[in-house]
Amino acid sequence: MVACVCLVFFISIIQPNNTGPDENMKMVICKYVADYGKLPHGGDKLVLDPTWGISYGFTPITPYIFAGLFIKITSNFTQDMHAYYVASRIVTVICYAIFVWFNIKIGNKLFKNKYYKALFIGLTSLLPQMIFIGSYINNDCFAMMSISMIIYTWIIGLQDGWSCKTCFKLGAAIGLCALSYYNAYGYILASSLVFLISQFREKEKIIQVLKKGLIVFSVAFVIAGWWFIRSAIIYDGDFLGLETTDKYSNEYAIDEYKASNRETPQKQGWSLKTMLIDKSWISLTLRSFIGIFGGMNIPIRYHVFVIATMVVFSGCVGYLIFMVRNRNKNNKIECSHIKLLEYIFMVSIIIPVLLSLYYSYASDFQPQGRYIMPALVPLMYFVTLGIMELTEGFIKNKTIKKIIKIILVLVLCYILVSSLVTLIGAYI
Repeated sequence: MVACVCLVFFISIIQPNNTGPDENMKMVICKYVADYGKLPHGGDKLVLDPTWGISYGFTPITPYIFAGLFIKITSNFTQDMHAYYVASRIVTVICYAIFVWFNIKIGNKLFKNKYYKALFIGLTSLLPQMIFIGSYINNDCFAMMSISMIIYTWIIGLQDGWSCKTCFKLGAAIGLCALSYYNAYGYILASSLVFLISQFREKEKIIQVLKKGLIVFSVAFVIAGWWFIRSAIIYDGDFLGLETTDKYSNEYAIDEYKASNRETPQKQGWSLKTMLIDKSWISLTLRSFIGIFGGMNIPIRYHVFVIATMVVFSGCVGYLIFMVRNRNKNNKIECSHIKLLEYIFMVSIIIPVLLSLYYSYASDFQPQGRYIMPALVPLMYFVTLGIMELTEGFIKNKTIKKIIKIILVLVLCYILVSSLVTLIGAYI
């Protein structure tokens, strides 16, 4: 974990200012918090982008609040803008560190074999795009942190029957998730499903379910409720800030970027096939899920992307083939709980993909992998399990198994090193 954090922190230092997607718009929010010691109205001229006519202040800005504090501390020593960027990026690096930490805890719970445990941790934490997300100012990494916390809480909740302590933890994780990006909100719905289904399946009394549910809701509301109350007050009832964002876009953006003037696929009458295949939504989303850095302008080498895709695809195929085989022998929680967890994982993968698809089709054509990144942890669980089943199920010879494991490690190392050479090489 220390190595991962040092790597990401190094990348955050060498990156020039405003190299991540919309990083300048996020920096404006951080700087406002540092300068004025309060949260901005999303439509304040000091944070409003003159091109897009909007700001990130309309939606949750939790990481930027802490970044503002880091900038304030840094300003006591220097006025250098790059130092401010690095100070703000530290918040993202911390979120990445917590994300890795919970991936380790999830891996410890889901896999007995040390090799596959490490494989799962590596696939989730060292995906090239995830490393990049952990290195610049954004809310995505904060969302991924909250997602890993939620998933870990699901696992311990299924194990201990949702004790009050676990319900408190789930509420805290959901509260943090609510203060992140809306594309992570599928995990709030999924949390409700896994909690209710597991409770009723164990024939828990209704009164106990309500008490535990109240704990989860109360903790989540204490952590996140203030933001939505504030938004409802200052944005005339628009507690999510989305309608107000469109309003300001139509009023202040340059003509071609006004929300009402965007030539969305829906307005142009594209079919889904046209958008997905002809306009390369699928390929661009997949490529940037694996690794396209900067402002979607620094892709990893194509053959590296192909190799990484083959690893993921092989794991998914392996899971589909052996989805029932040896389920109870390869994890630390009961088979019935694993089945429920895997169904919820599937839901958690589908929701962000559908949200990204709808956003690109109806609002703004943005085939970016970071919008489906909430699917990462569940997806890599299936990939790891699939690879494990392919290796352990088909191959009996221990020597051959070891050779295959070594080859896979070398392949993944090559993907990582090649991607880092591309990323770091772009900034040095």
